[in-house]
Amino acid sequence: MNPTTQSSTTSTNPARQQRILRLPEVKAKTGFGRSTIYALMANGEFPRSIRIGARAVGWLESDIDQWIETRRIGAAYGRG
Repeated sequence: MNPTTQSSTTSTNPARQQRILRLPEVKAKTGFGRSTIYALMANGEFPRSIRIGARAVGWLESDIDQWIETRRIGAAYGRG
């Protein structure tokens, strides 16, 4: 197999594979309701949403996953 062909079809750039989660998915991942998510955002304790349309917002999945991991680690050390 041609190494050039193989690398071009198998290599991916993780930075370009950002998935945007809508509110129902964020609620499911965090276990929080809408009001709690927006209150935490207002206090700077939750990732900011990004505008994805005139009337739509979402969150980067990587931001939500990182926030969850930070809380999990904090809880493991008695800081959560």
